[in-house]
Amino acid sequence: HIEVAFNLDDGVEFFGGTVDVKYVSVLFVGDDAIDTDQGYAGRIQFAYVVLSDDSNHGAEMDGPDNGDATVALRSFPQLYNAHFVGHINNDPNPVSSDDTEAAVVRLREGTGGLFGNIVVTNVGTAGLLNGDCGGETFTDDVSTVTSRDFLYWSPSNIVFAQSPAVQFQLDGCSGRDDLRSLTDVPEVNAIPVSPDETSFFDPRPIAGGTLFQSVEAPPVDDFFEAVPYKGGFSATDNWLAGLSWLDENAGTPSNVQGVFTCGDITSDTTWSNDDPIILTCQVFVRSGATLTIEKGTTIFANKDDGTGKAPALIVEQNAQIIASGELGQPITFTSSVSESNLPARGLWGGLIILGNAPVSVNNPSIEGLDPGLGAYGGNVADDNSGVLSYVRVWYGGSV
Repeated sequence: HIEVAFNLDDGVEFFGGTVDVKYVSVLFVGDDAIDTDQGYAGRIQFAYVVLSDDSNHGAEMDGPDNGDATVALRSFPQLYNAHFVGHINNDPNPVSSDDTEAAVVRLREGTGGLFGNIVVTNVGTAGLLNGDCGGETFTDDVSTVTSRDFLYWSPSNIVFAQSPAVQFQLDGCSGRDDLRSLTDVPEVNAIPVSPDETSFFDPRPIAGGTLFQSVEAPPVDDFFEAVPYKGGFSATDNWLAGLSWLDENAGTPSNVQGVFTCGDITSDTTWSNDDPIILTCQVFVRSGATLTIEKGTTIFANKDDGTGKAPALIVEQNAQIIASGELGQPITFTSSVSESNLPARGLWGGLIILGNAPVSVNNPSIEGLDPGLGAYGGNVADDNSGVLSYVRVWYGGSV
């Protein structure tokens, strides 16, 4: 478990050797987040990289800069379960490099290697730039790799690029017709498209979503773990908590376990006190539905859903909430961030109840919600939206 954040130069450099690394986070560095060169042949699993608008590459992996088909110390990094978060407006401006050819991941100079269960998001220009190729043999079939003179990029990796950005760019390379990846939308709880130090990140994938499909088994050895997901995180374990600068600055949730909740409630529903509820987006109790919350239930909410909207619980007109806590067993709405960041205001949206009672303004609507979703007021003076008793709402108010 290591992290490098806000470095002016590269984040983590591996020059030669066979160092193995698990759980590495690199945030907002000026040049390349993960840099390998000079014959490095180690193994890396569970990596998380976030680029800023002026960062260089999420990874720059160089080989021997040699055109021979066989090179004794060809670089051969083996990288599985990594999530690279680019910046949609990335314009590299590293002070320590003369290479400003933009891409989230760059493989060049004849590097070999194995790359599987990789997720690349927020592609501003190219997801993968493969340049200055040497004599390495490219393959999309890992079973054909017999030495470190092979470069394997899994076709099951996800490179999510929206036009005009592209998945792949080749520079001085040939024989890469089989270079491909999936284009699936990476379904995670919260990833901003233009990340900076004020952004909120919940990199855990949505259970059963795209990151749990077509998962590849890593090499069978004493290092790699076979896991059922792509990217660096399981659906429940946020290993940034307790490690990361993001955790210290309310930029990622604590590692609380619970029932991840997002979307509409359209029929009568009960939230049990058996497990915490974790709001990852704005949850609407729709007209005609009743949400019952058991006494002693805790509801945690993320700061952002990845699109700039603050998660909240919204009870619409003609819906009801029955939240009846007791002394000693209150119902608590609170922030998902680590307690070291508390108390603080505006860490999630809040609890919003929209009734039909008369108001003194025309067509009122609650701020922080999309147009048409926050209407309240009417002509029902005795309107009843439910019950709140021993309910605590902490650290909300973000709009």
